[in-house]
Amino acid sequence: MPTNIITGRQITFTIDGDVFDAQATSATLTIDSTINTYQTLDGKAYYTTDSQGTFAVEMLQDFGAAGSLCEALWNAAATTPNDALPVVLTVHDVAYAFSVQPIFPQLGGTAPDALTASLSFTCVTTPVLD
Repeated sequence: MPTNIITGRQITFTIDGDVFDAQATSATLTIDSTINTYQTLDGKAYYTTDSQGTFAVEMLQDFGAAGSLCEALWNAAATTPNDALPVVLTVHDVAYAFSVQPIFPQLGGTAPDALTASLSFTCVTTPVLD
């Protein structure tokens, strides 16, 4: 079987139905599971009790731009912080659907660099293949 090399440029994502991958420099979905280990008379037994996802996005700050993710997130976090935002993350034609809590993006940065924001969303639903 030949090796299939996938790059970050094969990642796209939407938040609340809007596409934002052109503003992002990276997007990473991580799922951590809580796994309990029990010693039984037959040996070890494992039981998963929970899983928690984190969606990390590095992006260029785009305040003031049409369709700005920073402004959309700021408004959602300020006005409806308990309303989860639907996300679809597509990696090389495989889509994962989940929801995240809105958070305030970072503001500012250093000169003369482009201003960036690092966002770490908490997934409120377990990602599923879409």
